[in-house]
Amino acid sequence: MANYPAPSPRYIGPPAHTSTGSNKPIHRIVIHATVSPCVKGGAVSTAHYFQNPAAGGSAHYTTDPGEVIQCAYDSVICWHAPPNDNSLGIEMCDMPALSMKRWRRAAPRHGASRNPMRWIEPNHRAMLRRTINLTAELCLAYNVPAVFLSPRMLRAGRHGITTHNNVSKAFHQSSHWDPGVWPRRLFMREVRKEIARIKATHKEK
Repeated sequence: MANYPAPSPRYIGPPAHTSTGSNKPIHRIVIHATVSPCVKGGAVSTAHYFQNPAAGGSAHYTTDPGEVIQCAYDSVICWHAPPNDNSLGIEMCDMPALSMKRWRRAAPRHGASRNPMRWIEPNHRAMLRRTINLTAELCLAYNVPAVFLSPRMLRAGRHGITTHNNVSKAFHQSSHWDPGVWPRRLFMREVRKEIARIKATHKEK
């Protein structure tokens, strides 16, 4: 089997909160939302936030429309979606929304930032593309299947990609439901395409 390097974006770390022991082997990649605006510079701000002991959590990567930041090395157990060992957390700079109906009910309070249709906007599309590329690279580096894991699949010990919401439902160790409404099918389809592209490029070298 071909060896693919792990991604190495700009590092801003380490975070204040991690657990002892090794995070490897990597079994799953967990997608999150930061509950902060999807703007350039958001990834750096989140990385600095994780360095603060008041943060209460941490993740390995954070993405915004302009860049990807590595907040902790992949071998570190971060506090992002318990049980945290053998998993990598990716935080997208986004204000999550549950559904169009719930957003309309709360629109006067949350405004456009939580509109479920926000994913068609340029900033969200750019951030999603960076998250897709990062996820594909991580899948290849650690032999993680490009399969989306439901709570039932997580409980069965399957390896793949999932969300904080599904980890919460599977193990009941947190109540977070991020990333809320997001283009999961498009995301998974594009991750598989990117994996195929990287493999094809690797063969040509």
